[in-house]
Amino acid sequence: MKLNKIIAVLLLSTTQLLAQDIGTTEVKVMEGFKPTIPEASRLNEKATFADTTKKDRTQEYAVIATDLKSDYKIRPLKAAKVKADKIPQLYGTKVGVAFGNVFTTKASIVHNSKRSKTLSYGILLNHFANKYDVDYVTSTKFSNTAKNSKNTIHLYGKKINVSHIFMLNLDYDRRTANWIEQNSALNTDYRGIVNRFAYTKLSLSHISKELAADKLKHHTTFFVSDLNELSENQIHLSTNLSKTIKGLPFALEIELNDYLNYNNPDTRFESTSVQSLHFSPSTAITKYGVDFDLGLDFRYLSEDTPFGIFPQIKATKELVKDILLVYGGLRHSEQRHTLKSLSDENPYVHSYGANQSILRQNLLTTDTDELYVAMRNVLGKGEVFEGSVAYGTVNNFAHFLGVANGDYSRFLVDYIDVKQLHVNANYDRKINTIISLNATADYYKWDKEVYHKPNFTCAISAPVNLRNKIKVIPSLSYMGSRMARYENLLVSELVMPAVLPAQIHANLGVYYNYTKNISAYLQLNNLTDSKQDMWRGYREVGFNGLFGLNYSF
Repeated sequence: MKLNKIIAVLLLSTTQLLAQDIGTTEVKVMEGFKPTIPEASRLNEKATFADTTKKDRTQEYAVIATDLKSDYKIRPLKAAKVKADKIPQLYGTKVGVAFGNVFTTKASIVHNSKRSKTLSYGILLNHFANKYDVDYVTSTKFSNTAKNSKNTIHLYGKKINVSHIFMLNLDYDRRTANWIEQNSALNTDYRGIVNRFAYTKLSLSHISKELAADKLKHHTTFFVSDLNELSENQIHLSTNLSKTIKGLPFALEIELNDYLNYNNPDTRFESTSVQSLHFSPSTAITKYGVDFDLGLDFRYLSEDTPFGIFPQIKATKELVKDILLVYGGLRHSEQRHTLKSLSDENPYVHSYGANQSILRQNLLTTDTDELYVAMRNVLGKGEVFEGSVAYGTVNNFAHFLGVANGDYSRFLVDYIDVKQLHVNANYDRKINTIISLNATADYYKWDKEVYHKPNFTCAISAPVNLRNKIKVIPSLSYMGSRMARYENLLVSELVMPAVLPAQIHANLGVYYNYTKNISAYLQLNNLTDSKQDMWRGYREVGFNGLFGLNYSF
């Protein structure tokens, strides 16, 4: 800016001089001038203003003390009452009777103690019987009707105190079933011949109520049993112990059994006695988000191979919390076959009863070792699917052979070693507050021929509950075909294996609660009137119905 002013002054002066004709003047302009602007600095000082009109004042006042007089009287409030849930009334006794076609009769009496925190007891009596025609009996030596009956008595008592629970149970189970004719070569009258099993069991249990994890807990059971008038006895003692030691849970199962089998003293058959001992310690750990159950099963059996050690391994993983659970591992199981267990499966199996001729049964122990994997998937609210697959070996697998000893047929147990594949599936769904759906299926595959055992079974039911007043339960069941084998011991004749056809049963149950203590029901079974052989030579009952009444007081 200064340079421009200087140049302008010079030019103006020169013009004036030229106008005045003052002659020649020499002007020198020097270069190198560089203009600069000084940096500005910020003022940090804040302006202050003084209020010249403000005045400080001091307020003084005096409080006049006086009493408040009132006639109001305080009334204390009563505690709020919370209405408790109404405890439903208990009826100590319930009786029921029912009648149906095929000469079916049913009766029951139940009596239980009322509510108590320290003591409970009760008795249960049941009776069931039916009689139906057997159209393939041709001999006059046999009745043309088949009779079946089952009578049970159950008594129980439970005593509860601060740290222990004591239980006592007495059971009596009597079942009968008619023999069926196979040939009529002998001149013997077999009318009224029945297969009878009378079972008695007395058991005692002691359970600790210790809740602390570091304290020893136990569940101990002792029982004695008798079958068919001293043809089979069993003495059992077992205990389950558990305790947490240094943060790890430990468990120990100990089981002792003594099986005594002998025939009627008139037969002069020598008795057999078999003892078994199981000692099974186990623990549980968690690694890599997987729960492991690890154990060993030490076994002693006074027959065959006396000693055995078997691992028990189970791994559990929750893939989706509260939705998807998978588990699997290696397991070992044993089943000691007795006349009781065999007759529960097949009511026509031969036994040592006082009312029967001698035909010796082999009573062995079935050992199963298998690998398995299973899952539980919660598909939605009230909808669950469960499934499992297991494969392994079964030693002394028990199945049944039909035999003829005299004019009537019976069954003997036979044992084989097999490899077994087992697939199981279960589906439960609560569709709404009224309708539910339940389905189950089992598939078996063996590497050898197995008799009187189906490869596939399934069942489905759809219960309908109308306000707990009326319940309707339709159901459908299917049992696949089975191979059957029959031998004639008198003539050493072998009948070639036959195929028992598949069976489909449709059933319907209707239950009606008239009042809280009066109810009625109607059961319709085998609606398709199927009359296939359940066991070779023993036909199932066709269509049958049962109408019953119950009264509680």
